Amino acid sequence: MPRPAPAAKKRSPLTPLYLLLGLIVVAGAGVLFTQMRKGGEAARAPVEVAISPAELQRLPGMSIGRPDAPLTILEFADFQCPGCQGWATFMEPLIKERLVNTGRARYVFYDFPLAMHANGFIASRAGRCANEQGKFWEYHSALFQNQGKWAFEEDPVPLFTEYAASVGADEDRFEECIRSERFAKEVSESVKLGESLGVGGTPTIFVNGQRLQDIPGNYSQFAAELEKIAPGSTGAAAPADSAAR
Repeated sequence: MPRPAPAAKKRSPLTPLYLLLGLIVVAGAGVLFTQMRKGGEAARAPVEVAISPAELQRLPGMSIGRPDAPLTILEFADFQCPGCQGWATFMEPLIKERLVNTGRARYVFYDFPLAMHANGFIASRAGRCANEQGKFWEYHSALFQNQGKWAFEEDPVPLFTEYAASVGADEDRFEECIRSERFAKEVSESVKLGESLGVGGTPTIFVNGQRLQDIPGNYSQFAAELEKIAPGSTGAAAPADSAAR
């Protein structure tokens, strides 16, 4: 006598819903992972910071040179700004050679990434990640020299990590930093400091607290501006007509 066929298992009417929810969870995890690989949206824009005006004025920036040098030169800059690239490429080396290395000036760099530059903020964070390993100035130069390669990348992190390795930073440590939100607060505070001083564009230069209204086109013009602010500070020879008196 043939056995009766086993009764088919009844599927829950909620099964399609469970499957749909499962797919949503998997897709959401994929999106989250992708965002994390890109560094996260929060790490690409300024964050809210609560800092008193007095604390703001004490923000240290990244500096080189003697703390007691007669000249203190502050630069507010955006790594994605072409004008800042020009300043970093042509003017900064002369300033370091003739003023910083001779003990005449202390040079201080402050981040001021502009909202119009999609990768400016994360580039500033990258600079801070390199600074964490004592490689800020080398990395600063690498970012400006390669600005055209990363400026419009949807995800510049791989290039940023490559540059970190090229200046001798620990690659894994750097990548962990840049893919987190580390230094978003510090960069945001730097922007806030610039805004409190009336900075609206980059580069903006202050010398001994005085803002240069125009960016000098060459070192001679810059040295002339410095002499107006602090006579004798650049070590330049006195003009012939003055020396003859």
